[in-house]
Amino acid sequence: MSKDRRSTWNARHRDTSRGAPEPFVMEHLGLIPRGGIVLDVAAGRGRNAIPIAEAGFRVVAADYSETGVRAIADAARKKRLPVHPVIADFDNFAFRAGAFDGIINVNFLDRALFADFERALKPGGTLIVDTFLIDQMDLGHPKEPHFLLQHYELRELAARLELLRYREGLVVYPDRSRAWRAGAVARRRG
Repeated sequence: MSKDRRSTWNARHRDTSRGAPEPFVMEHLGLIPRGGIVLDVAAGRGRNAIPIAEAGFRVVAADYSETGVRAIADAARKKRLPVHPVIADFDNFAFRAGAFDGIINVNFLDRALFADFERALKPGGTLIVDTFLIDQMDLGHPKEPHFLLQHYELRELAARLELLRYREGLVVYPDRSRAWRAGAVARRRG
């Protein structure tokens, strides 16, 4: 990624709020072995990484934004949580095979990464993905079709894994905001 893109992401993560964890992720955390190592892909400021660590997991929180990674490091240090922040460029997936008991991927869509996710999971490891559907264009951000899933596309992307849970549709959050989302929980066979 370019310096301009890093500047854009750093600016986005200068906001001091972390935000609430994604409900779909928190609902399905129990499908990852407690105490396991979880990779939070595109972790931002840690809205999922911090609560995942608080739930008893060791977390590798990876993001392209230096600002976001620093925010995660500060929050984890203050709370004495087992979170290891990493600056990562997902154009070059640098995590070793069989490293993770779980991988969390929220609001980040790079279709090419699904083969890397499968490889990086331990046998029996769990992938939890939750991101936007193409219908989201009608509600607002994001509007770029490349970053939006077609209907049932997430099933296809996770096809080499054992699908445990799947949902698509309009999600209404506790604050009454709405988003068109697809969510999948899948396990690496092994």
